[in-house]
Amino acid sequence: MRVFLLYFVIFGTIVAFVGLIGDDSLPGSGWFIWLLGFVALVISIVATVSHVKSGERTSLDQLADKW
Repeated sequence: MRVFLLYFVIFGTIVAFVGLIGDDSLPGSGWFIWLLGFVALVISIVATVSHVKSGERTSLDQLADKW
């Protein structure tokens, strides 16, 4: 669960930056914000599954253990 949350924070930050560039403060862009959140969630799930499936211990695991 910690690895997933770490991935979600990382990708969520990247996607939030994309939203900032995409000017999500425009009226009627609520769907764009939800789309960015969904994209961050899907990428985090795929990255977590891939990470767990590899079975290797990486620096991300060490960071997640400290968190």
